[in-house]
Amino acid sequence: MSASRIIVALYPPAVRERWGAEIGREVAERGARTWPDAVVGAVRLWLHPGDWPETAAGQTRRVLAVAVFAVTAAATLLLRAAEPAPPPQLTLLCLATLTAGALIAAPLPPLTWHTARVLAALTARTMALPVVLMLGMVMLANSGAVEHPGRVGDVALVAYYWCALAYVALRTCTLVARVLPSCVVPTKRRLRSALLLAGAGAALAAAQGALVAVHTAVTGGVWVSAALALLAAATLQAGRNLDRPAVT
Repeated sequence: MSASRIIVALYPPAVRERWGAEIGREVAERGARTWPDAVVGAVRLWLHPGDWPETAAGQTRRVLAVAVFAVTAAATLLLRAAEPAPPPQLTLLCLATLTAGALIAAPLPPLTWHTARVLAALTARTMALPVVLMLGMVMLANSGAVEHPGRVGDVALVAYYWCALAYVALRTCTLVARVLPSCVVPTKRRLRSALLLAGAGAALAAAQGALVAVHTAVTGGVWVSAALALLAAATLQAGRNLDRPAVT
């Protein structure tokens, strides 16, 4: 895949559909010197969803609904990676805030048998492998094989653990994207609240992680807190700019 295609893929879907060919052509013609500006432009557009064109009704809201779940998944994984971990009470507060945002952004299916069957089939196809991976993790944890795995086994178990968690997070976001066409798309008001809650949850996690890391002088926790802070800032900025009039 060429650099121009990779950069175009960074832009929001509606922007890619409307101007993706032009962006790709300009990046390809002008070369590497345009790459930083093009990437910055993609980031700036993600932070200003009110500026996206609407190539289909509700397109911006559908993308943002998935984005809320992606932010929740990323923040949860970063919280799990924090070393040392924040106190359990603080972690629960962060997770509760993130979960509230995800619930507000969750698509609402019509109460019909047909929709229920469609959603059940989508859920089964999308989440079958993640469920198998999680069951495998539980079986390994209770099998006694993880007590003395050796150096290679320890690396393999840690890799399996994180790959399984990341895959579950990815497939959950994929499931939300797949069920949205069969559901009622969340309103802008709901999405704005969801984005602000998700950003607040990530900000709380960043602040708590930074305090713990500074108190214990652990460098890894500082990097995790920095990543959470960037995620929080981007999410809050997107929520603040959602109500701006869209480009037509």
